[in-house]
Amino acid sequence: MTGNWTDLAFLLVPTVYLLAAGLAGFAAPRAGWKLLQGGNALALALALALDLAPDPVSGWFLHEPVNSIVLSLVAFIGLVVARFSTHYLDGDAGQARFQRWLQVTLACVAVVVTTNHYLVLLLAWAGISLSLHQLLMFYPERKRAALAAHKKFLFARLAELCLAAAGCLLYLEHGTLAIDGMLAAYSDPGVALGVREQLAALLIASAAMVKCAQFPVHGWLIQVVEAPTPVSALLHAGIINLGGYLLLLMAPLLALAAPAKALLLVVAGLTCVIAALITMTRVSIKVLLAWSTVAQMGLMLVECALGQYGLALLHLVAHSCYKAYCFLAAGGQVEAYLQQRLAPPAEAAAAVAPLFILAAVGLFAALAVTGLLAPDASLWLLFALVVLMLVSERGSLLVRGSALRALAVAGGLAVAYFLQKSVFTALAPATAAPGLPATLWCAALFLGLLGAYWLLRCRPDSALSRRLYRNLYAGFYLDEWATRVTLAIWPAQLPLRATSKQVLTIKQLEASR
Repeated sequence: MTGNWTDLAFLLVPTVYLLAAGLAGFAAPRAGWKLLQGGNALALALALALDLAPDPVSGWFLHEPVNSIVLSLVAFIGLVVARFSTHYLDGDAGQARFQRWLQVTLACVAVVVTTNHYLVLLLAWAGISLSLHQLLMFYPERKRAALAAHKKFLFARLAELCLAAAGCLLYLEHGTLAIDGMLAAYSDPGVALGVREQLAALLIASAAMVKCAQFPVHGWLIQVVEAPTPVSALLHAGIINLGGYLLLLMAPLLALAAPAKALLLVVAGLTCVIAALITMTRVSIKVLLAWSTVAQMGLMLVECALGQYGLALLHLVAHSCYKAYCFLAAGGQVEAYLQQRLAPPAEAAAAVAPLFILAAVGLFAALAVTGLLAPDASLWLLFALVVLMLVSERGSLLVRGSALRALAVAGGLAVAYFLQKSVFTALAPATAAPGLPATLWCAALFLGLLGAYWLLRCRPDSALSRRLYRNLYAGFYLDEWATRVTLAIWPAQLPLRATSKQVLTIKQLEASR
């Protein structure tokens, strides 16, 4: 009886989204928004009720803790975005179109995070991209938005091809398209992957990286800030995280695939560090948040590659809520606030960072020699670096007070991090610890991040710092290269917008006639 109830509830969540979209099309705009809010609230209530259902797998649907958490998160973000859009798009001629495609997007996301059938997942994954494309093109006359949507369209097709190819390989290996049936083969200890399975894992990792806008296919995510703010919030708080969800879903396979994990560590690790440094060169709040998303997605994929799936799930939830708030609350005062919050370069900060780097390198070397490195040692190192940055910025608007207070804040953050990580680790898939090379690689990345941060903050006038800043400001020209390639493969007919000078010249010519 419970299984039938959960089947119906899982089916009702996307159905509610689609019904709200259809009914809103026959109502006045304000009534349509009320229908959307009511429908999204009902979808959230159903998602929360499913969290209490006991069945682990229900027919065509997956009901693991990861699926339930992500479904509830998506429903919550959808309700928040719908409520915000009610006022944000009030009076806009295209709000009915926005209502329709918002709900279709949410329905497709709900299917992706609950389905137990690989083909359904692939079709819904493509549906997300196609419906999101309509939202990204909400203002089709904007050339920058059109170019970003064009690149996103091509990269989405690439991710879908990777997913489709991986599905074919796994079907040939296991003879089933049921996701739980595929993954059941990897639950026994001592399982070794064949060539087809290793290739499938590489393709899944590649699809996740493309979905999460990792280098060098990241540029579209920076440029889609031309879309309405609710679209940016939905994209950065929900849809961009689906690459991480894919890796969480396929964790039993990924845990055994060393080449796929190595690919994630290299590409996502470098993306995380470089994108985090690029945020230091940005002053536009929306662009800064977009670069921050690229860096955060890189870190989440690194966590998956290290086998820290509980931390990756916590990261997914926290990032979604944080980015939704940031985009929806972004205003004119935020930029000034971000400029003021950092303390000016100080001798204390200049001295602390190099000493900490030397101490951390020495400690890691000693632990590596003695074989005492913990499985998540590099992630604890990253947390320690964050605390160090807070201490080195003491005197700013956020970090005022004595050194004792700074240490107390650091201790509180460490306890909160440990407790939350423990809870989400119990809910996420279990996996083996990463090897020593992966831990040392991540440690080197994080120490390099701190070193570059110290150089930019404390030695901004040095020749090396100026050269680094110029390249970071240009994003190392990776997006320009990717744009040329995509336009060469599939040219786009971009809209032309006349400048004010051109408009004035046209008016003068008409007047002279």
